[in-house]
Amino acid sequence: MIKPCFSFTYNGNRFQPEGDERVWKIDNTLIVMLKAVEYPEFDAVHWLLEFENTGSTNSGILSDLWDCDVFFSLPYKPQPRPGYLFGKGSQAVSVMQGMVAGSCYLCDDPASATEYSTKEVYFRGKQLFQFSNTSSRSSDGILPFFTLKSEGRGAIAAIGWTGGWKAEIQSTNTSLEFRSGLQNACFYLKPGEKLRTTSILIMEYAKGEDASNKFRRLIREHFSHRACTTATRDGLLAFELWGGLPSEKMKARIAELKAHGICFEDLWIDAGWYGQCNQCDEPFSGDWWHFTGDWSVNRRVHPQGMEDVRDAAADAGMRPMLWFEPERVLSHLPIAQSHPEWFLQGKPVPEGTEASWILNYGNEDAYNYGLNTLSNAIRTLNMGCYRQDFNTGLTIYFELHDEPDRRGITEIRHICGMYRLWDTLLARFPGLIIDNCSSGGRRIDLETLQRSIPFFRTDYQCAFDATPEVIQTHNVGSMRYFPYIGCTTKVCELYALRSSYASSFGVGCYNALFQSMTEEDFAALRRAVDDYRRIRRFLSLNFYNHGSTVFDLTSWAIWQYHDAASGNGIVLAFRRLQSPCTTADIMLKGNVASKLAVTCLDDGTSSVIKDGHLHIELPEPRSSVILEYRVGRG
Repeated sequence: MIKPCFSFTYNGNRFQPEGDERVWKIDNTLIVMLKAVEYPEFDAVHWLLEFENTGSTNSGILSDLWDCDVFFSLPYKPQPRPGYLFGKGSQAVSVMQGMVAGSCYLCDDPASATEYSTKEVYFRGKQLFQFSNTSSRSSDGILPFFTLKSEGRGAIAAIGWTGGWKAEIQSTNTSLEFRSGLQNACFYLKPGEKLRTTSILIMEYAKGEDASNKFRRLIREHFSHRACTTATRDGLLAFELWGGLPSEKMKARIAELKAHGICFEDLWIDAGWYGQCNQCDEPFSGDWWHFTGDWSVNRRVHPQGMEDVRDAAADAGMRPMLWFEPERVLSHLPIAQSHPEWFLQGKPVPEGTEASWILNYGNEDAYNYGLNTLSNAIRTLNMGCYRQDFNTGLTIYFELHDEPDRRGITEIRHICGMYRLWDTLLARFPGLIIDNCSSGGRRIDLETLQRSIPFFRTDYQCAFDATPEVIQTHNVGSMRYFPYIGCTTKVCELYALRSSYASSFGVGCYNALFQSMTEEDFAALRRAVDDYRRIRRFLSLNFYNHGSTVFDLTSWAIWQYHDAASGNGIVLAFRRLQSPCTTADIMLKGNVASKLAVTCLDDGTSSVIKDGHLHIELPEPRSSVILEYRVGRG
């Protein structure tokens, strides 16, 4: 197991610890504390650093700070000779594509589908590769999860920081050096000041081990919302209503769900419910965005403040899940004008233009305003889930507000303030789930995984007719690391609904004023929800992909979720629109028994398979099937 190690420069001198100490007194002002926990059953260790000035004067300058600075014995293996492809055992790092530009979503399926895809970066001798996210949102551009490998073994490194992070991987003849830390840090500490920086999780794996599922189990058991909060559910089962839909329409649609026996758990009320917008019927038109930061209920569309909607939801077995974007406010709104000192302002904008300001969680009064605003809404509406969005980059706000020789302090205070706010909400409201959205999947890292679910994992899902095969491709990629993640669709058709199955599942096919549903739609939705309820317990367990990993309409997508404890599991198979193949044969993975009883959820038929060999038939293109297998008897 790797030993926790870090490095930094202090007043121009390089410091790297030796021995097994956990506290270092650097001089008369600065103390450094290492907090580390080992998970020997996973060959893993997690750590973070705290820095404190216990003196009476300013500390020296901390710079070139790497919270993780470790070597892995992973040797370089050259190509047989120039011109040969790199082999599977070559020294490499797997990196995961983060969120792409939102402009892709409505016009470019292939580009959108690259989110969560994995790229192998191979080393050619003593190379150095550098990685960093964009916009100070942790999974914008690239996700902070890396698999380092050579000769079939290696390590997975996960960074915990919801701002700007950076990583470097240096190859030598015998090893890979991995360093990670804050993207922008060069500061001194004032007397009495204490702060933390990024966290790091390292899990090593041996040759022949299933690294991906080992890491999924590690996250599930120690670094997930189920492990780290009082939540009792694996995830959300949510029905979406646009927030600007009038209360009477909301209640009518809830009643229709109940009448058709469709049982969701969360009433997802999205943006547009607040402020004084005049037109907010659906997300792609109107002026609802003009009031972001005014968290008073729009009484024009919700005369009773949505409390009647809350009661209607409760009658149908649901609790509200309300959208907020608490960190951002438009500068013309009353709260920004009355308390400008609470906000981080960006660059000047032309006169008459509304600027986005950021509620500064490093300011105690601003933090308390945010906490009280959210707490009051959660309490009043008896919310089961708090849905947090965030739709702007932060880098420029942090840079403009740092003091001289204090670069990075504004970011540290704000990001740690967000953790504090989330932790306080989770303690104040036991069982609460936080949906971590941020323009769809742009704040996924080790710290947010411990407190929330990336339910809305990409804004590609915003489209009313999002392509199911893109969503399938996201599913395959994201399952590499994340046992608890979500997906949604607005397409009310069984193939599209099943394509969105994950440990959290949401449906928005009846959320905007212009949308309607037929009896056939209600029947398809009920079937999809009932099937999901039957299989959802498997969706955070071991995952094996037997089909396509890319956006390819001529292929099949085939997913296996396996319970290693019982030997039971499920298979979801999708024959895509242009696939010429009517059948597929796979060998089930995991500790499958020599004899398995298989039940088809679509027609109820049963069969017995031996030695894990599963034959799947889908005569029609753009069709799907769910197969549940159990350890055979007799």
